[in-house]
Amino acid sequence: MGKLLKGLVTLTAATAAVGGLAYVFKDQIKESKVYKDYEVDEKIKKVKNTINENETFNKVKDKVNENETFNKVKDTLKEKMPKVFDNEADYVDEGEIFFDDLDAATSDRDYVSLDAEDKADADDTTDAEPVTEG
Repeated sequence: MGKLLKGLVTLTAATAAVGGLAYVFKDQIKESKVYKDYEVDEKIKKVKNTINENETFNKVKDKVNENETFNKVKDTLKEKMPKVFDNEADYVDEGEIFFDDLDAATSDRDYVSLDAEDKADADDTTDAEPVTEG
């Protein structure tokens, strides 16, 4: 695993270095003989125009935008997605989770105190001899 991670980091660093150099020297690259010989600018423009003028591409794009089912699914997903912190109604009130002192006093549950003083009193009673009937 370490070898794979090390290789991935090396590849990422090398890619970033090449990209950085290409960005820094982009003007020199565009003025180079190879760039001009292969007519890279014209080829890029041709591809962009082909994509924009392609009837099939535009038809598919328009069909997707007009598709009733697609729009219904999109709207349904927007409605069903949870809204996080949109309004205060989404927050939980402390009173909904925790007992107030008044609620604890009026409830019919028995509670045990965990104070250190109560424990000392409990230890005193355990030292006493058990009562036997007889």
